[in-house]
Amino acid sequence: SQYQFIRELGSGGTGVVNLAIDKHSGFLVSIKTLFDFHVNDKELLDKFKAEANIYLMLDHPNIVSLKNFILQKGSPHLVQEYVDGQTLDEYINKVTGPIPTTEAIRIIKDILLAIGYAHNKKIALTGYEGVLHLDIKPGNILISKNGKVKIIDYGISQGNNQKRAKKVMGSPMYMAPEQLDINEELDKRTDIYALGILLHQMITASRPYSNCNTKEELFESIYNSSLTRTADIYPGVDNRFQSIIDKATEKNPEYRYQSCDEFLYDLEEFENI
Repeated sequence: SQYQFIRELGSGGTGVVNLAIDKHSGFLVSIKTLFDFHVNDKELLDKFKAEANIYLMLDHPNIVSLKNFILQKGSPHLVQEYVDGQTLDEYINKVTGPIPTTEAIRIIKDILLAIGYAHNKKIALTGYEGVLHLDIKPGNILISKNGKVKIIDYGISQGNNQKRAKKVMGSPMYMAPEQLDINEELDKRTDIYALGILLHQMITASRPYSNCNTKEELFESIYNSSLTRTADIYPGVDNRFQSIIDKATEKNPEYRYQSCDEFLYDLEEFENI
């Protein structure tokens, strides 16, 4: 094989990610492999192949790139660039605590540029007049050792004008109200809500709705309660940040930022004050 296994980097519900060396180039790569028992699950296999295609067609410095797609004994493997660093939640928990304003803005701007690029990128898959991520959370953002931001895991993404999946997928804590309701269609504003939650967590070092003890309580809060005010968690936050977070995390998508560009515009206005 072209790749030599080094160690496991992590695993989730559908597969495992390993660190390996590409013997041809000498570069480190990360290889995401679907668990064997999923190989006969056609829907999951199709999603995995779609994910490979999405990475292939999304060429952005802040989105992890695909090096290879291998189908071996029926098992699919995504070979991706290896990012030497840590996830955003590890970064918050172990390195920074609440992230200082200027650094938080730098990180969220890179994320917004990448997600906005994907939202507007037409790719050659049916229904993909733009790609929605739908699983934006700190565990899917990597910060490299030299501070570069990379978005990973387009595993449950869908096309902007594709019918939504028939089951609720993703990480509830970062989901917009419409994502919890399978009768609602999703669009770019669903990702924008998650980005608002992400910004809140970066500047407060506090997970959203962390006082909820059950899934029912969490869903109820997502539908009806606004996030804890940033200044109540961490008094050092500039209060002008609050109105940006409020707009990004409006319960009704009509009142949210309608695009990543709008969100970026307000952050840049904030920087220029």
